[in-house]
Amino acid sequence: MRSSPDPVSLRLRAWRQCQHLEVYDVETVLAVAETGSFRKAGHLLGVGQSTVTRRIRKVEDALGVSVFERSPAGARLTAAGWKFTLESRQLANRFLETVRAARTAGIGGKGQLHLGLTASLSRGELREVVARFQMRHCEVRLSFTETDLGELMTLLSHRFIDLVAAAGEPTSENGDMLLLTRVPLYIAIAADHPLTQQRNVEWSDVAMMPFMVSAAAPGPTIHDYIIRRVSDFAHKVRITVHRVRREGLMNLEGLGLGISLVCEQWCGVRYPNVVFIPLKKNCKAETIPFSLTWRPKNDNPALRRFLSLAREVAKADATSSGPS
Repeated sequence: MRSSPDPVSLRLRAWRQCQHLEVYDVETVLAVAETGSFRKAGHLLGVGQSTVTRRIRKVEDALGVSVFERSPAGARLTAAGWKFTLESRQLANRFLETVRAARTAGIGGKGQLHLGLTASLSRGELREVVARFQMRHCEVRLSFTETDLGELMTLLSHRFIDLVAAAGEPTSENGDMLLLTRVPLYIAIAADHPLTQQRNVEWSDVAMMPFMVSAAAPGPTIHDYIIRRVSDFAHKVRITVHRVRREGLMNLEGLGLGISLVCEQWCGVRYPNVVFIPLKKNCKAETIPFSLTWRPKNDNPALRRFLSLAREVAKADATSSGPS
């Protein structure tokens, strides 16, 4: 009986098959996907249609699957093609962001501070820290990166950013951390919904309603959080995942297509026909921790000054909130 290849062998085989692909091969796949035509893709890239055909065949040979369905009407992505183009476009975007971060890293020093975010700066304690820092240290150039937490932690590990601000309890595994505040949660809902007549809502009020989340971060985290909370009421959770970002999701809510869970930082921005209602659990405000993370060996003086201000704000917030 023949034994199946181990995962390492499969990865090595896949690597050998794809290692001859060039950047312009993937670029050609993306161009055909965008235009729906080999001829139009060639015109977009400034090459002949035969070159486009040859590059696509090269990619398909390396992957072992068809990327496009050809027809007189044009080229349509196969299921495998959809997956390949989606991952390739995301990888290309991340690569360009990394290149930009690397180019600016050398400019750093005392006059620059790179911050990574997973939440809006429209309101909340983090906005207060940034505003105070900007007022006191106007000579420091601030730059921001907003993406999912995993990518931010990678950038932090390689010193492309100095600080990550994200939801979560302080832990020591990712570096030094500071609990900045506990962020209140809200339900985002269409302004003409009957629930907007209430000053706040409990989970029992919304457990049966259709929720919406984004496929992009922090959508998956919010998805799991909603499931944990609604499961307490023995209801089947209705959650639709949309491939849109924050603004797109808010626009869908304004159309009455569902509700979503947001933290306080989102509430400082106005969206058409959308209101935010405070969420409570057992008559107490529902909150989540919000922390700052940095590497202890980072000797950027601007980071130290920023953290000093953050501790002031965190202390004032803890005093005003009282014991949790």
